[in-house]
Amino acid sequence: MEDRISELSDDILSFILSFLTMRDAVKTRLLSHRWSVDQVLLACRGPKIGTLKVRFGLGDDYAFHVDRWVSFSSAMLVEKIAFDFSCSPKSCGSYNFPCHILPTDKASHLKHLCLVSCTLRLSPKFTSQLNPLRTLDLDCVPLDQSSLDIITSACPKLTLLRMIECGLRKIVCIHGQLLCLKTLIIHDSLISVELKSINLEIFEFLGLPLKLTFVDVPHLKKALVRSLFIYRRTSPICNALAKDLPQLQFLSLIVKDEVLPLPATSPKFISLKQLDLLIWPFIGSDLLTVIYLLNASPLLEILQLKIGHECEGRSNGERREYSRHTHSHLKQVKMEGFHDKWNAMELAIYLLAIYL
Repeated sequence: MEDRISELSDDILSFILSFLTMRDAVKTRLLSHRWSVDQVLLACRGPKIGTLKVRFGLGDDYAFHVDRWVSFSSAMLVEKIAFDFSCSPKSCGSYNFPCHILPTDKASHLKHLCLVSCTLRLSPKFTSQLNPLRTLDLDCVPLDQSSLDIITSACPKLTLLRMIECGLRKIVCIHGQLLCLKTLIIHDSLISVELKSINLEIFEFLGLPLKLTFVDVPHLKKALVRSLFIYRRTSPICNALAKDLPQLQFLSLIVKDEVLPLPATSPKFISLKQLDLLIWPFIGSDLLTVIYLLNASPLLEILQLKIGHECEGRSNGERREYSRHTHSHLKQVKMEGFHDKWNAMELAIYLLAIYL
């Protein structure tokens, strides 16, 4: 089919695009090969755009174009930028998000930044550009402690910080400068985390925590600590959570191939109301884990227990393979106010009757 639209002059094309919404203008790219992303953005006549979201296989070889989109977003008072370049070829280098292009301080309207498979080379020279940020969501964006230090000093208004597989070093320190931070999410492995955030309410960790240290988090009430591998430090981490977070009300734990020891004296979760516990795979001796946590949680109201089974008669290799795909076989037990009806022994008998 002959493309007659592309024969029109730029002035006429721009005039046509000026009557369309941004969504419709992008759709018209299918009608004419001349209407590229750059041209659509340049032809946009609206006073403001709320979100600029791009998900495509773009690397550093397209940096010139993507930088222009960032400049455009600043001119259009964009409040959220979301770049997902995870499907870019491995041969391409990662796109480096240009903080220096953003307006400084009060001139910037950017409140939410989400980057996937990019780089973020932070410099103290360009900290004011990040001041307005409320949420920072980084996935496969390499970070080190110096980068975190710049974030904590440059983003005082952050309420959410999410770092997924960012290759963090063994010790990660979040200091007390993020006074507005409510939610902190870290998915990484073999690291120690030290937190000092006075208004933090939710902390989620997925990986292999070497150590968790909570220095000053008086408002932290919800913790999700999920270790998906064979690991031997779950009990010390539980004790640290109970000792450092007496105000904790919600706790989610994953225990894999390990039975928690039963020390004579251990800290209590004196405020814990709900416990979500996944034991994977589940064997009879893991009832000690449940009893241990129940005895450490005198005010517990809700227990959600999820257990996974390995099939008998399999070789070790087959069992390991099976355990990776056992989510579809998980069972859930939910009881509310069970301390009024069940003691630890009754619960053990009840679970044995169901699962063994």
